Amino acid sequence: MKILNGEIISNERYGDSLYRIGVFSPYICNEARPGQFINIKCSPEGTMDPFLRRPFSIFDVEKNFNVFSILFSVRGKGTKYLSNLKKGDNLDFIGPLGNGVDLNMAGKSILLIGGGIGIAPLHFIAKEAKKLKKEVFFAAGFKDKSYIRWERDLIELNINYAFLTEDGSRGDKGLVSDYIRENIKVFKDYDIYCCGPVNMLKKMQKIYEKTNNRLAAILEEMMACGIGVCNGCVVKIRKGKRGFSYNKVCQDGPAFDLREVIFD
Repeated sequence: MKILNGEIISNERYGDSLYRIGVFSPYICNEARPGQFINIKCSPEGTMDPFLRRPFSIFDVEKNFNVFSILFSVRGKGTKYLSNLKKGDNLDFIGPLGNGVDLNMAGKSILLIGGGIGIAPLHFIAKEAKKLKKEVFFAAGFKDKSYIRWERDLIELNINYAFLTEDGSRGDKGLVSDYIRENIKVFKDYDIYCCGPVNMLKKMQKIYEKTNNRLAAILEEMMACGIGVCNGCVVKIRKGKRGFSYNKVCQDGPAFDLREVIFD
């Protein structure tokens, strides 16, 4: 983990409020593993507003060009600042952070379940799983067709996928959780990685509570330091039949056994 500066190679608009930033960084491209993230300073040089860095999952790594990218939606002052950055600007960030996902330990078939911006870390997982000759299926759900540009990236990965929208404006109409419930037997031998809104993760817990699938969730929490000092991103993790402990998403995760996560 290092404090780094990287030149922005591209800042592409993917939707109404969706952006993909590409950053030149040989260090990140050599060191990053699927599931990890970076913490970005989201304020102009010489200012501290917003004061805290913001965490962003690593969306893709292009090692041949030493460029990695993040995918984000504009939600506040920090992400608005990022959306206005130009090619040639510098990005101040720390990374890679968190524990990566060891895909060598996964089975031969992988199911990725993403909701909204939760697709970001799963995209990197999908790309690396393909390199390991895994069979990959990506089920992704959104409110509307805002993420339609990302579907082109998904097609380039040459994997099977389901694209769902709640309003039916793109792909099949419905929730990704309903799609998984209806096709649970199809994916009975798959290892599962999911990321998305808490309500989606709760539904995945319920759907898979009595199955034997490996079920991992990449959790998204507000973070301040990103290195386990501030205790701002703790989650409850079940221990035994009745106990629990508080784990830090940035240091102990961000991937956890979803069956062990306690959502209050």
